[in-house]
Amino acid sequence: MARIHTLALLVAALALTTCGGDTPSRPKTVIVISIDSLRPDRLGCYGLDRDTSPTIDRLASKGARFSCVSSTTSWTLPSHAALFTGLPDRVHRCESDVDWLDPSRRTIAEAFANAGYRTAGFFSGPYLHPCFKFEQGFRDYHDCTSYSQKTMTALLEAKVPENWMTDSHRDITNEIVLRKVTEWLESTPDGPRFAFIHLWDVHYDYIAPKRYRSKFTRPDYRGPVQGADVDAVRKRPDSWTDADVEHFIGLYDAEIRWTDDTIARLLAAFEAAGCAPEDTVISITADHGEAFYEHGTHGHRYSLDDAEVRIPWVLHAPGRVPAGVVIDRQASLIDVAPTVMALAGLDPLPDAWGRSFTPLIAEPNGAWRDADVLTELVLPGRHLFGIRTPTWKLVVNLSTGTFDVYDLVNDPDARTALAEDAYPIGRDALEKRFVETIGRLDAAREKMPRLGERPRMDDLTERQLRTLGYLK
Repeated sequence: MARIHTLALLVAALALTTCGGDTPSRPKTVIVISIDSLRPDRLGCYGLDRDTSPTIDRLASKGARFSCVSSTTSWTLPSHAALFTGLPDRVHRCESDVDWLDPSRRTIAEAFANAGYRTAGFFSGPYLHPCFKFEQGFRDYHDCTSYSQKTMTALLEAKVPENWMTDSHRDITNEIVLRKVTEWLESTPDGPRFAFIHLWDVHYDYIAPKRYRSKFTRPDYRGPVQGADVDAVRKRPDSWTDADVEHFIGLYDAEIRWTDDTIARLLAAFEAAGCAPEDTVISITADHGEAFYEHGTHGHRYSLDDAEVRIPWVLHAPGRVPAGVVIDRQASLIDVAPTVMALAGLDPLPDAWGRSFTPLIAEPNGAWRDADVLTELVLPGRHLFGIRTPTWKLVVNLSTGTFDVYDLVNDPDARTALAEDAYPIGRDALEKRFVETIGRLDAAREKMPRLGERPRMDDLTERQLRTLGYLK
């Protein structure tokens, strides 16, 4: 159950009731932060006894923390489409590398732009590039990668950028994001602002500055793990010891702490620009998690295992979200936009499947219907679909028709699939739930066909040039 102090509850309920009506109470600043590849269990506010996340922990202690949140998938492109639209992957249709966000899908950035906010997006990884059309609704959309010049040159020559993904894995972007956000704040007139900030450096490779690596790894470590070129160790090498894996996770923790410190500096930049903390809504989440050999593999975009799809979510909004709230009901990444918009007094996105959690924040003991959390992963030759309830999780391999079922009461991290005779509900009931869910999704998908075409290369080049500042 959600926990909340009684006095804070009354304050929150009053604040939330002022978000509707003729004169909605709207915050001057709204910040949505997505940290790529961040597992919740590597944060202090989620129980880790390691100083990886003092800034996020502080925001959680003064706001709300959601303890059971899942992404819609285990990789960046579809999950960010879900974050922006409040739609499941099957409905927003960004399911593979060749897909893009259709302009008919309304986004959180468009909603804030229509409400009079100056909107800006800052992306630092390849799958948020304008070629996937994530820039819709943003007045300013900034490329914070360091390989932009190389990408632009390739686009000008009508080529796919060479080694785009490898370059991204080796990229270091925290300082670029900080600089570009600061420049935007200093160059924009005072007024309502909405900022989406994508932070990449937690994603492998794990090459944080030395001062952070030394904080989370043993000084006497002399093994083979260095944190660079991580693609080479997708499966755990037979030669690796537990100490090697521990060092690997330490390098990941170092990236988290570096990114957490970057968030502190970003928030300081907002405050220096006149964005008062008491008039600011901050949402921090992730696009997906990261496996560390729980099932023999490292990384993501392999499965719908909890290690790859469980994510954190922290909300900080003084006067709107009271301090110390812990929401223990299951939530999805598609709930982030509806909740943030409700806190800002905006109307819901049309067609969104996600729900605002503000009623539960205001009245944790009130009526609340748990919704199934849906996940999906489309891979070459392999298509997975998941349903998570408060008590069990189902993963269907659509390519083979096989089921994996997990008992979340006794196995909350969904580590071990059950034998069929141990299913919490019968096989027929599971199949019926699955068929009905797919039917609802496909019906919604058919009602939202693609209306736009993927941009021509000339359009991509123009966007890239604008992003880099060569065109105004």
